[in-house]
Amino acid sequence: MREMKKGSLGLLTLHSLYERPSYGYELCERLRARTKGELSFEDAAIYPLLHTYEREGIVEGYWESGGEQRDGETAERRGPRRRYYRLTPRGVEALRTALQEWRTFSRAVGRIIGDEVATGEEGAR
Repeated sequence: MREMKKGSLGLLTLHSLYERPSYGYELCERLRARTKGELSFEDAAIYPLLHTYEREGIVEGYWESGGEQRDGETAERRGPRRRYYRLTPRGVEALRTALQEWRTFSRAVGRIIGDEVATGEEGAR
């Protein structure tokens, strides 16, 4: 499971940022919540990826502090500034590419294992 998580983190991060800009910890929490706790990622995995994506022009980072506007609403939180990330046009293209690769990969794996392992059908060995 560890290697599958590691291999999917980029796609999941891009998709989450496509939905809305976020900071690292928030991304981790959203991924955990959306998978009902089945997948969890640590900040130590997310932040290096975000920094790499920023250097590659896939995401854009910006600082936000409490009381600033985000997505048309005033933030109500207090505390230190946070570094948010959003997809750039290059990031949207990277997401499209990653989604196509994922679909191709998952179809190929499905052709091999099908549903028999998951359902316990007789053909499983």
